[in-house]
Parts: sequence; structure tokens; C-alpha cells
Amino acid sequence: MARRFTAELGDWVASLRFSGFTVLTVGLLVVGALILTPTLSTYVQQQREIAELRASVALHREQVAEIDAERLNWQDPAYVRAQARGRLFYVMPGETQLSVIDDVLIPAESDERTTGELTHIERNWARELAVSTLLAGTTDASPEQLLGSGAAGPAGGTGGTEDTGTPGTSEEGSG
Repeated sequence: MARRFTAELGDWVASLRFSGFTVLTVGLLVVGALILTPTLSTYVQQQREIAELRASVALHREQVAEIDAERLNWQDPAYVRAQARGRLFYVMPGETQLSVIDDVLIPAESDERTTGELTHIERNWARELAVSTLLAGTTDASPEQLLGSGAAGPAGGTGGTEDTGTPGTSEEGSG
């Protein structure tokens, strides 16, 4: 089959008659295409760059418009006052600043009452930190013993419980 196709192709090529004008025209078309190809690719590339630059200019113009609007806002005394109140917590002379912190939510049906008195804790955290650091650096207990005693807890059945003075082991100041 391939031999038959090759033979038919050869017969077709042999049947073609090329005149000098046809060869000259085809040659000029090929040379023209070779000459115009780099110029056309440069033109297409430049058009793409122009489109990107126009998009960039439009983006920058939008940014400039936003900055101008913000500048106009900052020229308004009411806006400046509102920003000082909101961002810096400034108040006008004679006003009292109140800040609400939403860190503790108390249910509406809670029986807890709040007082104006401060709570005083009888623990010295700096002393307990120093004692804990010294005990951790000078103990003769193995890591397994240290981890085992903390994990077992008072009800762990390890014998007696010892108070090592480390912070966080008692519930005296957690409140």
C-alpha cells in the first residue's frame, strides 16, 4: 500500500508543470514571508506590551483616585476626629473614655455578683519561678520519675504526694 501511494505521489509530482513565472511568484512569496515574519512578531509583541502598559496605567489611576479620596477625607475635621477616637482612643476635653473588653462572657442567668474590690493573691510568682527553675536544674530524679509523678497525680497510687513548690501544682491562685 505504501509503495502504491509513493508511486501515485511521484506520478502527480511528475505531472506538474512549472513555468518560470510560477517559480518566480512562489519564490517571491517565500522571501516576502521570511522578511515580514520578524516584523510581524515584533508588532504583535509591542501590541501586547502596549495592552499591559495600558492596564497598568488604569490600575495606577484607580490607586491615585483612591489616595485622593482618602486625602480629601483627612482634610475633613469630622473624619480626623472620628479616626482619632476610633484608632487612638482620644476623647475631647471634658469627655470620659470607656473601653469595653469582650474577653469574658457571663451568662444572663448567672448568680455570680461582681464587686468593685480587687482580688489579692498571696502567691509570689517570681519566687515560685526561681524555685521551679532551681529545682529543675538540680534534681536527681530521672525524666521517667518526673513524668510519672506528674502524670499519675494524687490519685495515681504512687504512694504519698510531695509538694515540690513548682507553680501550677496547687489551685490556690487560679482564679
